[in-house]
Amino acid sequence: MKQIWITRKGGPEVLQLRETADPVPSADQVLIEVRAAGVNFSDVLARRGRYPEAPNPPMVVGYEISGIIEAVGDNVDRFTPGQSVIAPVFFGGYSTKVCVPKEQVFPLPAGMTFSEGAALAVNYLTAFGTAMKMARLKKEDRVLIYSAGGGVGLALFDLCRRVGAIPIGIASVSKHTRLQKRGFQIILDSQSPTLDQDIFELGQKDGFDVIFDTRGGNSWSQALNLLAPFGKLIAFGFSSALDEITTGKVSGPTEGSAIWYSADLFQLAQSNTSVSGFNLATLWRRSFSELGAWMEEILKFYQAGDLNITVDKEFAFTDAAQAHQYLEDRKNFGKVLLVN
Repeated sequence: MKQIWITRKGGPEVLQLRETADPVPSADQVLIEVRAAGVNFSDVLARRGRYPEAPNPPMVVGYEISGIIEAVGDNVDRFTPGQSVIAPVFFGGYSTKVCVPKEQVFPLPAGMTFSEGAALAVNYLTAFGTAMKMARLKKEDRVLIYSAGGGVGLALFDLCRRVGAIPIGIASVSKHTRLQKRGFQIILDSQSPTLDQDIFELGQKDGFDVIFDTRGGNSWSQALNLLAPFGKLIAFGFSSALDEITTGKVSGPTEGSAIWYSADLFQLAQSNTSVSGFNLATLWRRSFSELGAWMEEILKFYQAGDLNITVDKEFAFTDAAQAHQYLEDRKNFGKVLLVN
């Protein structure tokens, strides 16, 4: 089989194609011939050495695949060779064949393509965890979504629409037309020099019930002042870490620190607001059982017609470096994939 390895910390050029022996499934595993693998921003951060959960290089990243079952272990009775499936994987997804624990394998729904299947897990598990579990999103909530044109941002929009919340997006101007077609009524320019003031003007009167913040740094501290009573700041992702590398501008008070801002508990008590943090990888490392239940719910949402899985661009497996550069340049609208 073939794999894409991160050989050392650095730019896309450190990605290397290698060949190795095909894996053999253990008694509780399923061997999948990969047709599509998701490329995520966490992969870019891992390559840059800024993703805490990633192992040290050399390593193979990749959190989600879709494909066809080639073989099953002796203790697997739910799946058979030839079946089309989706599988979240904890690293190792940049491979043409992957052995996956049987509890992490799900049948590909009728009508769903392999590309859509590989675009589902990370984006929608993150959106489900932050929106449905942490934010307890409900009808009429005013919701501010950073990186609205990314895979998680679009997944959050789907969940807002499902419960009747009111989404407000932040994205570069190049993505505004597509976001409007998707259904966003209000979109702010993420590159505008007046962005902070624009956000303040939208939130100063009634505040936001939920703010989904993927950037971190200064935006976290600003968001605390824009929450409505009982409002929630959900902090996840840290895209400004990449900005530190590419621009040299430090986004937090201490360069190289893993903690950028602390929450003032007295301020939270006085304003009746809350702050939550979400990390899919650390939750997954603890146990997949809860995430498996979430996947079942997400697949029901898809079958009910509530999800619009957005695949932006497919790259050949051998063009992984180009896929990383495309994502690092923030050109994507939705999911970027490697396909075989």
